[in-house]
Amino acid sequence: MNWLSDFVSIHKELETPTSFYYWSAIASISAVVKDQVWLPRFIYNLYPNVYIMLHAESGLKKGPPVSAARQLVTKVNNTRIISGRSSIQGILKDLGTAYTQPGGKVQTKSVAFICSSELSSSIVDDKVATKILTDLYDRQYNVGEWKSLLKMESFNLKDPTITMLTATNEAMSEDFFTRSAIQGGYFARTFIIYADKRNRGNSLLVPLETEINYSSAADYLKEVAKLNGPFQALGSRYKDDTFLYPYDDHTTTQTFFFTEAGIIYQKWYDSFLNIIDTQETKDETGTLNRFGDSVLKVAMLLSLARSPELVIYGEAMQEAITMCEKLLGNVRKATQGKNGISNTALLKSLIINELLQRETHNITRVVMMKKFWMHYSTPEEFDTLMQSFDASGMIKTASIGNNILYTMPTNQVEELQRFYAGKPR
Repeated sequence: MNWLSDFVSIHKELETPTSFYYWSAIASISAVVKDQVWLPRFIYNLYPNVYIMLHAESGLKKGPPVSAARQLVTKVNNTRIISGRSSIQGILKDLGTAYTQPGGKVQTKSVAFICSSELSSSIVDDKVATKILTDLYDRQYNVGEWKSLLKMESFNLKDPTITMLTATNEAMSEDFFTRSAIQGGYFARTFIIYADKRNRGNSLLVPLETEINYSSAADYLKEVAKLNGPFQALGSRYKDDTFLYPYDDHTTTQTFFFTEAGIIYQKWYDSFLNIIDTQETKDETGTLNRFGDSVLKVAMLLSLARSPELVIYGEAMQEAITMCEKLLGNVRKATQGKNGISNTALLKSLIINELLQRETHNITRVVMMKKFWMHYSTPEEFDTLMQSFDASGMIKTASIGNNILYTMPTNQVEELQRFYAGKPR
């Protein structure tokens, strides 16, 4: 059973990109569990609240998945929903107001699901909006009382926990995402789900083959919403039916014990840090520095989609890594020309250096793409870059069986070696 894949499947006949329903469903799970569940990080508790932004051209049907998420969370009825046009002051005032939950329980915590099909209209023009939302995201640091003193009034929030699902397009987001939003941390905390093609054509003149029933879909979320407590820790220093993993912390070699998900995460995290450190990846958004926690948040939510238990599954961790890695390219697209992650010039330099340093001065396409996955948005973007190298004669492309091989010609190797050695051509 996988509630998430089932939810996406019932929308497969619609024009909306399926990735939008996938991430809207993730936002729904996040909204109903709030801060009731967490993953122990030993110096803080990591909560699965997320900010998700659907980014596509106007008319690509971003509204329906946002509406679907709002309907699901409304049916669970365990958290406040903030939708429509709001000022950041209005949101803070709402968060600071206690309300009565079903059954008569008074909710004093400042929890909410901010949900809007158009980001720039949901939060009216305010220079401090993204800064406040950036601060509110970090539930692990906002323990107890959170205060905000604005010009007209002050706000006192208790354990603020915000999940946000919004949608926008390039034209509407141009004025909203200022330099401070991009480089000040808002983008680093936001999953940007980018799409430029519809899923399929459907005029909706005839009934769908698969019924879309949000009441039925919400029944599972009601079970998930009952959970309360920590997820099973991913690692420890003591053996407890877990996997052995030797890990060098650069000062002493210690033996740690990990769950299956912990093994997958630790191996990926070591490789991820190596890429950042050795490739000198430029990231003015701060996304990469927070990327580990982002993966863990998604892994928690994907595990909850599989079973209403506080265990992170190995398959969920691998899926979280795969899906989150894809999103790095979306940050580049959304911040293009605005100082985001990496650039083509850096990728070109890395490719040239890679071929120069190899004894045979060649490499397969599969190995090259795996090594530099962080620096391109799509396989098509990578292939276009390699075609430009081929056209210039600097790196030649050849097909060998089922593989594509990139080779730097001998004359190019010698010329570049002389250049880097400071010798005249």
